[in-house]
Amino acid sequence: MQFPRGFTLLCLLLLWRLISVFVVQTAHVPDEYWQSLEVAHRMAFGYGHLTWEWTLMIRSYLYPFLISILYRILAALSLDSVYLLITLPRVFQAILVAYSDYRLYQWIGCKWALVVLCTNWYWYYCATRTLINSVETACTIIALSMYPWLGNVKNIKYLWIVGFLCMARPTAMIIWCVPCALHVYWLRKEQFLLKYVLICSSCFWISVLIDSYFYGKLVITLLRFYQVNVIEDVASAYGRENILWYVTTGIPVVLGLYCIPFAMNVWRVFRYSRVFRLEKFMFWIILIVLMIYSLQPHKEFRFILPLLPLFIYVGSASCCNLNMMTSRACWCFATLLLCSNLLAGIYFSSIHQRGTLDVMNYLRDEISHANASSTDTLILTPCHATPLYSHLHVDAPITFLTCEPNFTSHFDTRGNGRLVQSKFFEDPLDWLYYYFDHYHFKRHKLPTYVIAFDNVAKKITPFISRFNYRVIAKVFHTHFPQTNYGEYIFLFKQNPKSKIVH
Repeated sequence: MQFPRGFTLLCLLLLWRLISVFVVQTAHVPDEYWQSLEVAHRMAFGYGHLTWEWTLMIRSYLYPFLISILYRILAALSLDSVYLLITLPRVFQAILVAYSDYRLYQWIGCKWALVVLCTNWYWYYCATRTLINSVETACTIIALSMYPWLGNVKNIKYLWIVGFLCMARPTAMIIWCVPCALHVYWLRKEQFLLKYVLICSSCFWISVLIDSYFYGKLVITLLRFYQVNVIEDVASAYGRENILWYVTTGIPVVLGLYCIPFAMNVWRVFRYSRVFRLEKFMFWIILIVLMIYSLQPHKEFRFILPLLPLFIYVGSASCCNLNMMTSRACWCFATLLLCSNLLAGIYFSSIHQRGTLDVMNYLRDEISHANASSTDTLILTPCHATPLYSHLHVDAPITFLTCEPNFTSHFDTRGNGRLVQSKFFEDPLDWLYYYFDHYHFKRHKLPTYVIAFDNVAKKITPFISRFNYRVIAKVFHTHFPQTNYGEYIFLFKQNPKSKIVH
């Protein structure tokens, strides 16, 4: 199999990643909107909602700041349509990822490794999403390709990428602590160590200045992140998994059938350690990172995405160095690997969990044909299940459930009456009557629109009927709904003749 080289290969990789921008039309996790697009939209256009992470100043503005620049350029050119606000950041993400693919091929020089990276279903599913984990993975691949594994140890250009990466995503330090410590050991000369310190200090203070400017006060988000997520263990409020979860669930899902050649090559790497010294070193990095991640109660698949290039490097050892891809058995396995990734990629990218995005399209069309300030929307889904102003791009009043970890009371009256979800799902109907009834300490206008999953819609049918709401959109969401989610999501609209409840 002959691969094109140089610029032609880069263009093909770019085309592959650009296609994913339009293929991937589903939602994965709230962070792909609420920690990037929503923040950038508020920075560029002056309205929107910031989650509790930004109130506690544990997130860096580095990534949203870059997206906000794109938004400001679109606004200056009067091209700030919702479609471009959603698509353009993903296009730039695709460019970054395509370049990282190219760098991985230059680094490893193995066709099999590039094919595995480009066809990995979970990476294809996440690569062009506006997730900081996707940026971290792409930048990690680029930095790994620049790292002086067996070459010129005086080359420290990769450190600029690592420095900014660790400030934007503090957990990146876990992956890079061992390679950077080893590089410092290799150098052992004052002039190079001084350059090391200067680069790290520059990245640190530039990020501090950016964050302090947008937060309006001096803040070191790196320390705040460590204090809240590690010492106070706030992240565990969003789910806890057992200590072996990454081994039993995380890695098998992310790697798929590639777990088989990876496991086989780990055995070969340790048996022929003199031949596979580099692969052995990378395996120890993987093991150390997984051990540290496993100690944290909150675990997600996307957290181990930056380890993917190391998994691929180790798993490709025999195929690259021993030229085993000529055998029929290996080609059969490669076909099976490709088909399994293709099926999973198509389903999760175009079918699973798409309702929360599609329903916002219907809502945007409704609001755009009305006076936005005269409408009010109530979103009764699990917190941040839908994107918001980045997908509406209109300053309309919206009330939605939040899930701040014990920072507010059950009724959060800050901002636009945003409400904590914990009490709602205990008894949705009782909650609605309490919130809109005269027993509540405020009067609330009935919302023009209500968004809810089918499982909640069934429970609030008396409320929907009493105040004359009708379904204007029923959108498929998923075949496998999680807790408090549903198979379909509904958009209700109230008859304007309905009365206000006091």
